[in-house]
Order: sequence, then structure tokens, then C-alpha cells
Amino acid sequence: MTTNSSKRTGLATAAQSAAEIIAAFGGLFFASAILGALVAPNAVEWLQTPLLALAMWGAVLVGGLFLRLRRSSYRQLGLARPASWTRTLVLAVIAAVGANLGALALGIVIQATTDWPPLDLTYIRLSLEGNTAAYLVWMVLVVWGSAAVGEELFARGFVMDRLTVLFGGSRVAIAAAVLVQALLFGLLHAIQGPTGVLITAFVGVVLAITYYASGRNLWAPIIAHGLMDTYGLTLIFLGLPLPGHLN
Repeated sequence: MTTNSSKRTGLATAAQSAAEIIAAFGGLFFASAILGALVAPNAVEWLQTPLLALAMWGAVLVGGLFLRLRRSSYRQLGLARPASWTRTLVLAVIAAVGANLGALALGIVIQATTDWPPLDLTYIRLSLEGNTAAYLVWMVLVVWGSAAVGEELFARGFVMDRLTVLFGGSRVAIAAAVLVQALLFGLLHAIQGPTGVLITAFVGVVLAITYYASGRNLWAPIIAHGLMDTYGLTLIFLGLPLPGHLN
């Protein structure tokens, strides 16, 4: 009886975790639909994508509501002040450099073994190349707002936590959660083409490893994510090509 009861409890917990992940993605798509229908069309062209990027906070909000229902919070998932800011910054820099070098190597492999086009960032380049106002808005709303903070709270925070519970909470479950959240993270960037999906998924793995290396603190992957995107956005703003198969 105890075994059957434990199994039922485990299945219920797994089902709840899956439902919460789906609901959080629903929050993302709902926010995207609202912004796409009511807000972005009324903005100047270069501001439309940054406004749409704010939809990520729909997912963060839904995730936060579920956390609150469990008497938890993003702080408990790792948004708390790190034990050492110095160590956090060092980890973030290592992760950012490692992710960029890894993305470069992965791009070379993709180029050599497939007929996939390069990572497609045309929509970004057209929005901000040479436009200082657009660059600053993208930096605030997209790079550090929606991507560094929003995506890390959602992907490495809420989604990875729920996936770990869904898969059973063991070390194997953690590894599976890291891979699945990375895949979902990559698919969220499908607009960048198959090369973009695969490279973004790789970056998702690096950021997840950074999260665990920092003692499950979200600030290291947040800073690393921000540094990577700041580097890429600055190259695009200056009209410079991104290295490797990333143009």
C-alpha cells in the first residue's frame, strides 16, 4: 500500500510539474500575442522586437505565481545574493568566454557537416545597425532585461527546477533537466534557424552548468548571458560580422 501510495504521489507531483511548465509557456505565448496585437504595431519599427521580447516576463510571472503557491520564490531558486560576488563574476566571465568559443566551434562543425545556413540574426541587424537609440533600447530591454534576467529566471530557474522534479530529483534527473531545458531554450530561438536553435541549446547547457557550479545561484548565468549578448549586439551595432557560422 505504501509503495502504491508513493507511486501515485510521485506521478501526481510529476504531472503537476509538467502542467506548470506548460502553463508558464502559455504565459509567454499569451503575453507575446497581446504585445504583438496591441503594442508593437503602434511602435516605430526598430522598437517592435524589443517590445515583443518583453513577453518573456509573462512566463516569469506565471512561474512566480506557481512558486508562490508552493511558498517558494525565485530567490529560493537562486536569485539570492551570492556568497561571493568575486567568484560569481569570475564564473560568469569563464562561462561567457567558454560559451562563445564553444558556439564558434559548433558553428564550424555545422558548416562542415550540414547545408544549414548560418545563424540568422538579420532581424536584429536591420533593427539597430548604426542606430544608437535602438542599440541602447535593445541593450536595456532585450539583452539585460528579457534575455539575461528574464530567460535565466525562466529557463535556468523555473523550468529546470520543475523538470528536475518531473524526472524524479536524482542526479540523472538533474542531467536530463539540463538537456531538456536547453532544448526548449533553443526552440524558443527558432527564428534564428536550425543553426541558431542548436547553438542556443548549447549555450543553455553552458549556463545550466554555470548555475550548478555557482552553488545553484542564478546571478552567475544572468551575468554570463548578459555579457555574451552585449558582445554580440555591440558587433552588430558596429556593422561588424559575428565570428564563424554566426553571420
